[in-house]
Amino acid sequence: MLSDFKTKDLSRSDLINEFAIKMVSVINAEDLAWFVVREIVGSLGYEDCVIYFLDERSESLKQVAAIGVKNPEEETILNPLTIKVGVGITGQVALTKHSILISDLSNFEDYVPDVEPGLSELCVPIMFGDRLFGVLDSESKFIAGYNNEDRKIFETISKLIAAKLALIEQTELIKKYTVELEQRVEERTLELKIANEKLESLASIDPLTEIANRRRIDEVLENEFQRAIRYGGELSLILFDIDHFKAVNDTRGHQVGDEVIAGVAKIAKVLTRRSDSLGRWGGEEFLIIAPQTSNTGAVIFAEKLRLAIENATFSEDVSVSASFGVASFRARESIQRVLGRSDEALYRAKRSGRNRVETDTDYS
Repeated sequence: MLSDFKTKDLSRSDLINEFAIKMVSVINAEDLAWFVVREIVGSLGYEDCVIYFLDERSESLKQVAAIGVKNPEEETILNPLTIKVGVGITGQVALTKHSILISDLSNFEDYVPDVEPGLSELCVPIMFGDRLFGVLDSESKFIAGYNNEDRKIFETISKLIAAKLALIEQTELIKKYTVELEQRVEERTLELKIANEKLESLASIDPLTEIANRRRIDEVLENEFQRAIRYGGELSLILFDIDHFKAVNDTRGHQVGDEVIAGVAKIAKVLTRRSDSLGRWGGEEFLIIAPQTSNTGAVIFAEKLRLAIENATFSEDVSVSASFGVASFRARESIQRVLGRSDEALYRAKRSGRNRVETDTDYS
């Protein structure tokens, strides 16, 4: 389970974003495998991590990097295992291409112990599209050492690994055929660019809600603010958060809480115009940047979104509401001041009973 001291100051999305950014500089598959196991054990705080790559010719998985229970050193893997696809937990994951979380390995007949037997295990496939590159595995010396939050983290990391492996593979092909096949090089370069954009996108998207994360929405806000200053256009901000969200987490659990956050984001994404920008501002709080939109127009849109959230039903028949604060750009005003006024309006909505839209009193 992810150590508390690792998550105290950084959210799950922040950790994944840092992971993706660091990964960009890795240039070959073996270095990538060692980078990942070091980050999972060293930076994310898990006890153990092993990466297997698939050998398609022999239909087997080969250990290429390991730190923790399997391999206490951080240089060369000791006695690397080779496991046939379909054998044991890792083999089953490779065969089915679905992740497996085992809370108590003593009750699991197909468990294949390595250097030291574990008591619980989390294993996920490394997939890029339909292509299986290998398996990401972690064992714990404790029963129930992993939960669904850990599964989400490992599944997100496996997607990043697969995207990077696809980039590495394409790069090697380009180097090999550059002289002979110029036309194919151009095609592979285009594929490389698309894959790289996907990797960069993962670093700017919040994994839970699949909308812009705080870093990305800050960049958009700066750009739109400069555009409003330069051309004198209108710009409105809509800051909103889910009412009584802590009660949802406390009574229904964090899994349901995550599903509620993702559901609210989906509603906002559907209703937001293509010219607007939606991002997760933090926790259960969201920001919509609405260029060329007056204060009145922003309030009307916020009210429409408020009603949509109020009338929606989320996981396990949970219903929630949201409170909104609207503020619009004024000449010679800083970004921080506009954000501050939207935040003040949001708190007025909270103090006035929640599930309502408030704006700067000068516009009311």
